[in-house]
Amino acid sequence: MIRASRLGGLGLLCALSACGERVDGMTVTLGLEHRATAQGVQAAGGERSFTRADGQVLTLTRGYVTLGSVELKPCEEALGWRLLKALSPIGTAHAHSVGSPLRLGTPHVSGLERPDGSVLALGTVRPPPGRYCRARLTFEPADADAEGLPGADSGVDMLEHTLWLEGTRVPAGGGEPQPFRLVTSNIATVDVVLDGLTLSEDEPAAERTFALAWDTWLATVDLESPGAAASALDTVARSVAMSSVAP
Repeated sequence: MIRASRLGGLGLLCALSACGERVDGMTVTLGLEHRATAQGVQAAGGERSFTRADGQVLTLTRGYVTLGSVELKPCEEALGWRLLKALSPIGTAHAHSVGSPLRLGTPHVSGLERPDGSVLALGTVRPPPGRYCRARLTFEPADADAEGLPGADSGVDMLEHTLWLEGTRVPAGGGEPQPFRLVTSNIATVDVVLDGLTLSEDEPAAERTFALAWDTWLATVDLESPGAAASALDTVARSVAMSSVAP
């Protein structure tokens, strides 16, 4: 015989967890754009130019980066809720595998030939109802199934590459433009704070766009160092922020 106190506890657990009730139809549509964050930068065609703090003028003539995956991260649960779940006799299954509804795993190659503010559609995830506070973006080498691979006649081979940057730099004080090329197959991951993403029966759909601030990618990178390409990729990851543009 179940005691009344236990019945009350089970009732509370059912109220908090909806006793296994599922709500279908939740969607989050994701996008990616490029933008500049500083004044005095120039974007013409596929080229981007800016002046670094040290006086060097950099021009990106070609730039590609591979976004391998985006995964939504639920908000941390309150201590009381975690204790109730630990005491609950009701088992809960969570799917966080490769096919998780929280993860968009189709790689996309994003190129600077796309104008600033033009959003690249990444796709849609279908997470369960709840609050999501962060998104984890992973930049990794493109495979043959990646979306947006440059054509064979482009001179850029992004297959098995994460970042490809070409351009010129003019030393502080002037001089002849000096060409550079940075290519890496490294992996970089960054967590981005989401701005109040909550999915429920009343609000089952949401849209979020991530922005890459291209004018910060090489702002402090030593272009002559052996690790310049890896440093540039780390800066690309750190440049991600949320955008107000809809996918």
